[in-house]
Amino acid sequence: MAGMAPWAGPMPRQARHLIPAGLPRRGELIAACVVAILVAHLLLAQLTFVLAVTFAVAAKAGRWRPWWLLAPAAAGLAWTLAAGPENALAGFAAGPASILWHLGGGRLAGQPAHPLAGFGGAGNWLPRQLPVALAAGAAEAALIGWLDWLHTDEWAVPPPRPGLIAAVRRAAATRAIRAGAVVTREGTALGVDLSTGAIAELRWAEVTRGVLIAGAAERDVTLAGLQVVHAALRRRKPVIVLDSGDPAIARALDAACAATGTPLLAGGASPGAGGVPVAVGPAAGDRAAGAGASRLWGRAAQREDQPGDGQAVDLGRVVRERAAALLRADSAELTARACADLASVARDLRRIGVDGDALVWLPRGELAPARALADLVRDGQDAGVSVVAGTTSPAAATELAGLAGSVLIYRLADPDLAVSLATRTGSRLLPQALAAALAGPRGGDPWPTSPAAAGPGHPDATPYPAALAAATTSATAAATDLVPSPVIAARTLLALGPAEFVLAVRSPRPRIVARGRMVPARLPRTVACPLLPPQEPP
Repeated sequence: MAGMAPWAGPMPRQARHLIPAGLPRRGELIAACVVAILVAHLLLAQLTFVLAVTFAVAAKAGRWRPWWLLAPAAAGLAWTLAAGPENALAGFAAGPASILWHLGGGRLAGQPAHPLAGFGGAGNWLPRQLPVALAAGAAEAALIGWLDWLHTDEWAVPPPRPGLIAAVRRAAATRAIRAGAVVTREGTALGVDLSTGAIAELRWAEVTRGVLIAGAAERDVTLAGLQVVHAALRRRKPVIVLDSGDPAIARALDAACAATGTPLLAGGASPGAGGVPVAVGPAAGDRAAGAGASRLWGRAAQREDQPGDGQAVDLGRVVRERAAALLRADSAELTARACADLASVARDLRRIGVDGDALVWLPRGELAPARALADLVRDGQDAGVSVVAGTTSPAAATELAGLAGSVLIYRLADPDLAVSLATRTGSRLLPQALAAALAGPRGGDPWPTSPAAAGPGHPDATPYPAALAAATTSATAAATDLVPSPVIAARTLLALGPAEFVLAVRSPRPRIVARGRMVPARLPRTVACPLLPPQEPP
């Protein structure tokens, strides 16, 4: 847990018991209460007992949120009102009245009293209890769930499983994003939050503080960056991409600009300070070869006309005219030079008090020297120039994570990087044994790297591995030894599935998406796209 910030939050809730644990003869008292409750149900509320146990078992096994109990409670209340409260209550009391009458020495059809004689007509009076029993059983199941929660330490409570409402919301959100709804009210839609089904978004206020996209799979990192670029183009933001030499990215950007009607200039790194000379865009032969934009965003028309060779891109003009630029930066030297030019533009904007509202994307953040990128992020914050950097390099991700206000994490393969980025998700207090089990060894991962082995912080973390379950049990017994531990464990970051991500936002306000899934947005229909007029070489 090196590098973990000192704990400053509230203490986690520990298990409490209605009957104090130190009470003498506590076990006998609990047994007596259980027997009394069972006898009372058998005599007075038989169907209520059956329904309460059924609801409680279903909620426990399915890890459903307690709100689902409102459905049977509402159904029972509606049924009671439809049948009439007096008739429903009379039907509910018919069976208990018969049982109590027999136990009190009554006679039925001239036969001597028998303790079980009152249950003889259960087939007639038991169904009449159903309207009231539905509501009462749901209330008792909710009470059982609350007692189970109260008797369990906070760190040992498994997270709820997404239910039907979350599934419906997830399907609707996925369909909307795939149809092209990449722009949200406050930012860009990255995909869906698997726990709630809502759209998982990255807000523009968060992008302004800098964003790092890290993962082991280059395709996931690239798609996430393209999604943010797509939304920025839809919002008519100036977009500047530092081209790392990947022709697929150039083709995808060209297609997105053509589809959104954004002027595009493609250029190389400047030979000296100040200017950035323009190179020709992708040739027709390059467009047909390799993976085109259709593999990233779906089919989109491509432009065949590009600015001429040997001209210069005026970055200030790109920002003023809300256009897009593709700058060649396939080396550390060219990337540093481009970052310096962009930082200079940001300082000019800040000096004249203009919000650039621009987005800078570095698909390969490992090419950018940390100092140059730090200067760009710092100068860009006050000038409205947002920086998004993606990388698959563990060393670069570790170095650049401290510069970004938000970190978008896809599945990682390096345990040390997972431990480092896990600290960006915030911290919570856990027993030392459980925290060590969730963190795992730094040099390898001997346990299965699957969602079921991710631990209590993962939505699909059941059943636990034997070692993790043992650690939870021992931690509960020694709950006083609490240490700070990441909200999202390093093991969870190593076990993310394809296209799954964790979003950790530090500023302007802390926020976390514990588990999301990327949904690429389809490009809109191609519209007429003007080109910037040629510029005179400097």
